[in-house]
Amino acid sequence: MISRLKLQPNPFRFLVYTEWVMLASCGSLAVLEAIAGRRLPLQHISVLLLLCIMGWMLPMGKSPIKILYTLAEIGLIFYGTVLGYLHILPTLYLIVFIRSCFMFSTSGRWAIGGILLVLFLKHQIIYVQNMTVFVPQLEEQFWMHLFAETLMFGLGLFLVLMLVSTLLSERQTQEELATAHQQLRQYASQAEELAAAQERNRIARDIHDSLGHALTALNVQLQTAVMLWQQQPDRVEPFLQQARRLGVIAMQEVRKSVQALREENRAEQSLTETIAAVVDDFRQGTGIETQMQIVEQTTGIGNASVSIAIVNALYRIIQEALTNISKYAQATAVTVKIEVTSEIVRLIVVDNGRGFERSNSIGKGFGLQGIQERIAVLGGTFTLKTELGKGCRIQVEIPLTTTVPEVSSS
Repeated sequence: MISRLKLQPNPFRFLVYTEWVMLASCGSLAVLEAIAGRRLPLQHISVLLLLCIMGWMLPMGKSPIKILYTLAEIGLIFYGTVLGYLHILPTLYLIVFIRSCFMFSTSGRWAIGGILLVLFLKHQIIYVQNMTVFVPQLEEQFWMHLFAETLMFGLGLFLVLMLVSTLLSERQTQEELATAHQQLRQYASQAEELAAAQERNRIARDIHDSLGHALTALNVQLQTAVMLWQQQPDRVEPFLQQARRLGVIAMQEVRKSVQALREENRAEQSLTETIAAVVDDFRQGTGIETQMQIVEQTTGIGNASVSIAIVNALYRIIQEALTNISKYAQATAVTVKIEVTSEIVRLIVVDNGRGFERSNSIGKGFGLQGIQERIAVLGGTFTLKTELGKGCRIQVEIPLTTTVPEVSSS
């Protein structure tokens, strides 16, 4: 039985503190009586301390253990009544009932509540009977007082039962919601994996159908040209021209398939991986010294909270900005910096190029319109600072939660 004993603390700390306050109030009454009677209530304090210690961990599991635990608490209270502390009886019974509500099911709670009410009524009847012996003229008042106290105690038990039942119900609902949320996340992950697999299968079919057809036709044209090369060379040229056209078509299909695969892989990448890819491509393609910095100012927020829509927008914005730098800026160094907080994503692109005036044609057609439109959809802000001979600085801020469009430039 000991090996099967499972102990669990009260899941609601405020109820534990409430029990301590109730036990402390009972102890203070005992101390006041001890001061008046000039005796130290060691037995009374010991009973209260034992009840306090027993409430630190509650038994769970088999019903016999929980029943023995409850009987032990009631036994301690009975021992206290032998010492003459009937006036603290309702408080101690309420403490026992609070703990019982966490150990037993609904039917068990009602049963324990009924037993405690009967025990309380029995103690009160004995008390009234003893008191009426000394003051029989107040017997009616004593019985009325008994009825009122019993009614109040019963209402107290009912309120405790409703309170604890509501707390347990809310706790169970939260656990079920957490479980459901976890399952939904798993289902969403499985759906994404399934969608990715379906997309790969579609791309594979497209490659097989389009590219396979083009290569097969190309092979036929080349075989025909080889056969005619010795006997009728003047008829070879149309077949070679057709083979060339089929080769161009095949290359176009390959580019489409590769682009589709890149888009799919980018959708599966994190913010860091996506930006690193476009920066590396720019560095290798242009030879311009390019630095990338990603700063997460809130631990655990970062890439996890940046949606795919924001990642795609940042990818396109950086791509457009770097393209413009390579075309117009004549820069030798570029810095791409991203700051992620709990509220916004901030992108900064700085180059040491020749800069430009916002009023000229380059400034008006610097790809700014497309960038601003992407930012406006996500409710972000756009800032451009540039001067002739001093390079260019682009700053973009996109909120992680709000969706109110806001576009500005300076």
